[in-house]
Amino acid sequence: MEITTENLNDLHLKVNININPKDYLPKVEESIKTMGKKMNIPGFRPGHVPPGMVKKIYGNEALADELNKLIADTLDNYIKEKNLKILGQPMPVADEKKQVVDIQSPSEYDFKFELGIHSDFQLPDLNAHEFSNYNVSIEEKTVEDEIEKLRVRYGNAIETEAIKNDSVLSIIFKEMNDDGNEKDGGIETTRRISIESFKNEEIKNQISSLKKGENIVIDIFKAYNNDAELITHNILDISHSQADSMNHTFKISIDGIFEIQKAELNQDLYDKLFGEGKVKSEKELKEKIREELGRSYKDIAHSRLLADLTDYLIDNTTISFPDEFLKKWILSNNAKPVTPEQVENEFGQFSRQLKWDLIFDRIIKDNDLKVNADELKAAAKNRMKQQYFGGQIDEAMEQYLEQFAIKMLEDEKQRRNYFNMAMEEKIFEVIKKKANIQPREISYHDFTHTGNHGHHHHHH
Repeated sequence: MEITTENLNDLHLKVNININPKDYLPKVEESIKTMGKKMNIPGFRPGHVPPGMVKKIYGNEALADELNKLIADTLDNYIKEKNLKILGQPMPVADEKKQVVDIQSPSEYDFKFELGIHSDFQLPDLNAHEFSNYNVSIEEKTVEDEIEKLRVRYGNAIETEAIKNDSVLSIIFKEMNDDGNEKDGGIETTRRISIESFKNEEIKNQISSLKKGENIVIDIFKAYNNDAELITHNILDISHSQADSMNHTFKISIDGIFEIQKAELNQDLYDKLFGEGKVKSEKELKEKIREELGRSYKDIAHSRLLADLTDYLIDNTTISFPDEFLKKWILSNNAKPVTPEQVENEFGQFSRQLKWDLIFDRIIKDNDLKVNADELKAAAKNRMKQQYFGGQIDEAMEQYLEQFAIKMLEDEKQRRNYFNMAMEEKIFEVIKKKANIQPREISYHDFTHTGNHGHHHHHH
């Protein structure tokens, strides 16, 4: 057996494994013998089928199995021995000449693979940079705005004729084709939104002059100042993949025009909002809302800190990748089919994620981090607590969750998810200890208007 390599490029190798009959025949003969002892063929006593016949029936399968094992082991050993830091998996190279696996005429075989490797890397000093841990102070105005929103949400909608500047509209959104017809199987959704939500003045004015049953065709991106997140999640409520392939032209039809009579601030509303007797006055309502906003901004501030730490690590760690190999690898290994253009467009994002995965694994190794069974279960329970119970649960519920978590963890995919969650927490504990993090007071207004920190990396 012989291994030869050539460099296709920096960090991109071609490995050729040449296999001789003497490398595989003894093993193959052995497995044919074993098979012969178990074979049942009418007309022969069990275990007494002539070797030639066993070879005919089972030989090629045995040979293919043995070759696969040999190749896998040889590649593994080669990677270990040369200490290569490989990315993804080795990719088989399709051979020009067809090699036939035929046990009747044993010959030598060549198997070629492409390997991608990444360079070695050092993690940056997290102490060299100052990170902010924001403490958001919530002004009176923020609390009052929140109360107004609740009064609208719990108010009465009365249908009216004309659109005023505080009207709420029931709108049917229909995706159009470039030729001005409704798109077959396009996006269609009915939403209740305020006329104020349209960001573009010109479009807002055009809509304001419509009556019930009338429609107008608009560019939805123009209407919302190209805020793709807002359009996707709040306005149309569709998935990202739907949003990627949709047309920007929509017909919007007015299905109803409403004036909202805001709910009164009274005990009835307080009970609806927080359960019976929990809040008894406007003063208590304000305290409650301030506390709830405080809690949610604490969470947002924390994820912003984690996003900043993540970005800093990614931006200040130098790892070289074999881009050509990776693009090929994504094309042939992606779960859903992708085009070369898509790979080209999303490659930046992909290599960022890949970098983060490598940093992630390095921190685990350097700090010998492990997740034990209890931590895994705790991660699953916490996640469910947040997702379904807003973080608050009673004793009986705790028992139920315990059982549910154990059940969930039987599923391999769920296990991996929760394992990564638990591990991510440990990794950030390590990162936070090493980083220079300063507490900073910030007003709610400044906090919500400083940059868009929506992105967060997740380990796969």
